[in-house]
Amino acid sequence: MGAGREVAILLDGVRDKNVMHLKKLNTALFPVRYNDKYYADALASGEFTKLAYYSDICVGSIACRLEKKEGGAIRVYIMTLGVLAPYRGLGIVAQ
Repeated sequence: MGAGREVAILLDGVRDKNVMHLKKLNTALFPVRYNDKYYADALASGEFTKLAYYSDICVGSIACRLEKKEGGAIRVYIMTLGVLAPYRGLGIVAQ
């Protein structure tokens, strides 16, 4: 793996059966511990929360929540975005 080189990444939605991957990534990537509401919001966001897999290894994630604004509009708020250090610079976030 070299910096600046894109690799084949599989993106998968977060569901009850794989939310533990998001929890493990967050523990490895961020200095804070997220509460149950964070994970409930991530699960409720549907296609706006994804896990990134490289060779069947979960290496990154984006977790969002949907926020209702006045007038009925919905805004997508990015709660976390992270990639494990050895996999940074490979174009994972761009995918």
